[in-house]
Order: sequence, then structure tokens, then C-alpha cells
Amino acid sequence: MKKIIINLLLLSLLISIGNADKSNVLDERLGKEIHIAAGDYYVGSDKVKDEKPMRIMHIEAFSLDIHAVTNIQYVNFLEKSSYTTEGPFDWNKAKTQPLHPATNVTYKDAQAYAVFHGKRLPTEWEWEIAARSLKKENAYVWGKNPEPDKCNWLSDINNPKMTTPVFQYEPNELGFYDMAGNVFEWTSSTYPEEFLKGKNASQYTVMVLKGGSWTNIIYDITVSARVPFPANRSLEWIGFRCAK
Repeated sequence: MKKIIINLLLLSLLISIGNADKSNVLDERLGKEIHIAAGDYYVGSDKVKDEKPMRIMHIEAFSLDIHAVTNIQYVNFLEKSSYTTEGPFDWNKAKTQPLHPATNVTYKDAQAYAVFHGKRLPTEWEWEIAARSLKKENAYVWGKNPEPDKCNWLSDINNPKMTTPVFQYEPNELGFYDMAGNVFEWTSSTYPEEFLKGKNASQYTVMVLKGGSWTNIIYDITVSARVPFPANRSLEWIGFRCAK
């Protein structure tokens, strides 16, 4: 019965996509990844307590998806795998917004998608290195200073944009999309316990989110910013991308 329901939902999604902008839905960039060579790269910053210090870290070679996993990709995964989501994935939104990032997914949900595709979630350092285009001086995805027209952020607190399609804004210098704003992204890194004292951290596993979202002001969306979030929770401004 569950398989039948998922198939019907997928069919409904595909029908709705048929009425959408097909040039966008069939975008050849979907599912692409970029390889980053092993090397010594700058991570962190000297400005915020849980980001200090800025330092050089050796990273082994890895590949990272150029965009966050989209609704249409996530629906296809659910249909093929028969996986039962932990988070309240919004099927209605998936039907009308196929190229928006998949949200309301827990860490386990994101991990399940990645493993199914022979991938994994990136570490926070891999994510940050890709976001800053390998450059020490890049405090933001696009350079040293905030540029309000280059990402989806909380520009109007009374009229938030919510999510936008993954290719709406220009990519960074390396070719990665939406590494600032739109949705926070899960990483495979646990948040340091020393910064969680007094917050009942022992009750749950806390992971690092990166990237900021449409709920953040532009000044907070730096490449080094790290946000703690319980692995078993989900929100409509949290998504993910895969690495390998």
C-alpha cells in the first residue's frame, strides 16, 4: 500500500512538472558535482568564538554536489527506495516547487538519501572550503563583503521569500550554487560540546549546519558560520547536498 501511495504521489508530481517550466526542470546542471583536490586550505575565522582560529587544514580530495538536493530528486529517491522519512517532508510543496531544495529532512533522512546514491554528507570543513572558493580572504561566498543581491536572505522581515530554485542565483567562483542563504545544509560534523554547556547537549546528537538560509540577515551568512542543530529535528529552512 505504501508503495502504491508513493507512486501516485510521484505521478502527481510529474504531472505538475509537466505544467511547469520544462527548461528549468530538465536543467542539465541537476546532479552535477565538482572535484576538489587534496591540499591545505584555510578554514574558520578569528572573529567568532566557535569559529576561532582561522587556520590551515589538510583535506583529502573530495567531490561535492553543485547544488542542494531538490524536491524532485528527493521524491525520486523516496519512490525508488521505499524509505520512510523521519521529518515531515512536504509533498504538496514538492509538486509545485520541483527545483526548490528539499527541506524538512532530518540528518538521518539526508544521510539515507546520500547513502542510496553512493555518496555521503560533507564534513563542515569540506563544505566551507568549497564555499570560500579555496580562498583565505573570502569571508562570504562571493568575497570579502556581503552582497545582498547574490543570495536568498531575509531582506524583508515582513515578507520573507521562503526558498527559491537552486539555480536562481549565480554560483561562486568554483561553480557551487546557494552556499549562502536559501537553506541551511546538514554536514556530517558534530558540533563541539564545549560550546553547548548548559544546553542539555547530552540528550541529543548535535550536528553542524552551514550556509545560512532565507531566515538570516545578510551579515550572518559567512562561510565560517556554524550553527548547532539536533540531528533528529527538521525545519523548512534546512536542506542538504551530497559529497563523496
